[in-house]
Amino acid sequence: MITPKPLLSENVKDFMDYALEVIKSMDGAPEHNETERLQVNENIAKLRSYLDAVELSYQETIPVISDSQVNESPANFSGTGHS
Repeated sequence: MITPKPLLSENVKDFMDYALEVIKSMDGAPEHNETERLQVNENIAKLRSYLDAVELSYQETIPVISDSQVNESPANFSGTGHS
């Protein structure tokens, strides 16, 4: 199982590695029996949860913008591109 890690790149690498495994498990899909189909569907569901770990990692790396920072504007900003 992929667990969220401090670095976003580590989470993405784990996700991509597993995604390749899932893709390989899909090879030969027309000939898959019921057991193989169930396994592929489980792999896809697990891949979805791993993507959630990547998303969580990303969300934790972006700075939080407070309402006061959004409403404040720099004192010397003219708004036209000219001073």
